[in-house]
Amino acid sequence: MSRTVPVIFDGAMLWAYDVALRVLFIEAARVGAEAPADLRPSWWPELEQDLRTHALVGGGSAVLLDDFGEDRRQMLLHCVVEAARRIEARGGVDRAEVSTWPELEESATSFLRGAEHINAAPLVELAEALVDLAAGALPPAPAERHWYYGTPAGRIVQGG
Repeated sequence: MSRTVPVIFDGAMLWAYDVALRVLFIEAARVGAEAPADLRPSWWPELEQDLRTHALVGGGSAVLLDDFGEDRRQMLLHCVVEAARRIEARGGVDRAEVSTWPELEESATSFLRGAEHINAAPLVELAEALVDLAAGALPPAPAERHWYYGTPAGRIVQGG
């Protein structure tokens, strides 16, 4: 399984650490699902399924933000930002919490790649980078390189 997931929008790209993106997307799906049913758009079930599918597939497929219409993309980003805020308020995510997630078809150990705890800061930074990418405001990476977000060390440069 890959450790990186490309996230692409309008010709721009960043790489995301698959564990961080998976955690964010599971929490983002919960954020949207917890909204009152009468406030969720009619297409929410499809977006929720997309988030859960990307979370379970991990590094197996790119996240193509261009494939989401403007409303869905904005909803996805809203849910991701709120997910990061919630995770930050909890102080991150640990293996004990992940082991209770009913979405997982694998062990918490393999889902977190052996980590005991995922710090919130790289997840928050990744959420902000996704928003910046979709807004066309992501700072350019050094020549012939790409940003890699969500790693335990935070943003790093990849490639070259």
